[in-house]
Amino acid sequence: MKIRLDESVANRIARAVMEITDNRPGYEVSFIRHGDGSEDPDWIRKFAAEDGTAIVSGDYNILQHWPNLIAYTESGLVSFFPPKAYKHLSPYSKAAFFLRWWPAIIEKVKVSARGERWRLPMQWAEVSHTKLEPLKDPRFPREEESDVGQSTTSATQEGFFDRDDN
Repeated sequence: MKIRLDESVANRIARAVMEITDNRPGYEVSFIRHGDGSEDPDWIRKFAAEDGTAIVSGDYNILQHWPNLIAYTESGLVSFFPPKAYKHLSPYSKAAFFLRWWPAIIEKVKVSARGERWRLPMQWAEVSHTKLEPLKDPRFPREEESDVGQSTTSATQEGFFDRDDN
């Protein structure tokens, strides 16, 4: 399993995550350096072609940059994004946030389908891969209610273009 932290995760935070997760069996972690110059769709496709598995982003506002979200989806990489409140955290808290959620990220990668996108919640006490919210592909209209009720994807993203926290 290959996981890459994108350039919206500060380099120091990325290095801290890599240091703590170093030598863990079953996966390797890398990051995109700030100022690399690569557009998101370009490095995402390249990473996927190198057998990448997942991306962890610091872009809490990904739904406002949905062409990049589409690139994540089409690459087949499982991707993770923080909540809006992430932007208000100190650098130490941002590092702690990703480290706290790291075990859940690993578990969610294992059970996710290719191209699935997940929002990490701003929660510290109960950390579980079952707490992550799916991010819907913005190219498609909201899913209609199914036979068993409203889709969880639709329910969590109703009006996502109008919301500040996406």
